[in-house]
Amino acid sequence: MSALLEARQLSVCHGQLEAVRGVSLSLSAGEVVAVIGANGAGKSTLLRALAGLHMPSAGSVHLDGKDITHLGPEKRVAAGIVLVPEGRRLFASLNLEENLLAGTYRARPGAWDMGRVFELFPWMRERRGQPASQLSGGEQQAVAISRALLANPRVLLLDEPSLGLSPLALRRIYSVLPELVSSGLGILLVEQDVRQALRVADRLQCLLEGRQTLEGKPAELEVEQIEAAYFGIVQARRGA
Repeated sequence: MSALLEARQLSVCHGQLEAVRGVSLSLSAGEVVAVIGANGAGKSTLLRALAGLHMPSAGSVHLDGKDITHLGPEKRVAAGIVLVPEGRRLFASLNLEENLLAGTYRARPGAWDMGRVFELFPWMRERRGQPASQLSGGEQQAVAISRALLANPRVLLLDEPSLGLSPLALRRIYSVLPELVSSGLGILLVEQDVRQALRVADRLQCLLEGRQTLEGKPAELEVEQIEAAYFGIVQARRGA
């Protein structure tokens, strides 16, 4: 498959700290790529750089082979790259429907509208007027994902969707991913929950202190390799 989204030798700095160091990855339409790593590994910084919220100090970002490294975040949304941020980041003063409508700003033409979102998460229809602050963590995550879908993305960047969720809420959130992927959406998923990432990903990459330490298909990676790459115990070899 040809790459929909690519990062080529991407480096990103926070002041004097180089949070991402020469990372390359690719994502195709209809594919889930998971990026795993411990706290401080650079995962969220990588996603924010792909979304245009951090400008890289080196390397480049490409969409359909076109260099978009210097494209601002609002133009990346219009081009089809949408971020679901860590912690959901809903507008607490707005109700559920108003939060969803925020996703239509800069939206591309496409199949995702309010009706389709309510088909994906049927409980939202009757609770559309409920304040976002009264929703559970799992419900807020569903709203955050739906808000992103209403922008009709081609690439969905999911940052720690399992954070703070109960096992039941987590299963419900992850249960919608197959439908999204079947529609041709490319999903780049950042996770600390390695087992969950292994279960849903077509390909896996691990970061340690901003560097890429492992990549491959989950079925072709051994547990020892993943542990070594995640914790930096030894230099992990790359998967096939």
